[in-house]
Amino acid sequence: MWGLRPAGRRLLSNGAEKDVEEAKQFLLRLRHPPEVADGVISALKSSGALLPTLYAMAGAWEVGGDAGLAALATAVELDMATKAGTKPVSFVVKVAHARHVFECHGLEGMTLRDVADHGEGAGAATLGEYLECACSGVMACSTCHVIVDAAWSQLVGAPDQSEQDMLDLAYGSGDTSRLGCQLKLTVEMQGLVVSIPAQAHNIMDHIPFPDR
Repeated sequence: MWGLRPAGRRLLSNGAEKDVEEAKQFLLRLRHPPEVADGVISALKSSGALLPTLYAMAGAWEVGGDAGLAALATAVELDMATKAGTKPVSFVVKVAHARHVFECHGLEGMTLRDVADHGEGAGAATLGEYLECACSGVMACSTCHVIVDAAWSQLVGAPDQSEQDMLDLAYGSGDTSRLGCQLKLTVEMQGLVVSIPAQAHNIMDHIPFPDR
């Protein structure tokens, strides 16, 4: 078999490098941290079609859609966290309208939405039943709205303006409201208590998605 001449190898190499750079810029645009973007790219490179696979998994990202990319990014982030020796964090969830209180277990650095989607144990599975995230965590809805117990509000901190804009649309929003996709666990939050409102306003239901 004839091998590629040096010039041909350089062209292929340059093309691959451009694909990697385009993929990274796209992932950064979706607000993934640089190290997570690198991990996603590494995971998708073996497909042999980096950009087509990446864009297919992103789905209708412009309107908060997703077709698997968010799950892959979270898996990469959790793998990184595990290898870095991050510590476990337990928190309590109250669902007053269902008279249900349960405990969840996650890792520092995970959001409540991460625990609901990718956490282990019965608590994480139950959280996934109550905590919707219609926009796949891109902060384009308020369906993962939680209310932080007043005793924990100062430690958890206030939302930034972008998050507050979504919380203003949430059902029963209050002074200690946060979005589950933005509330990240820290070791200081061991024993954190949050409540899930009885309803959720899902503005994603009113977006006219094109037929795909």
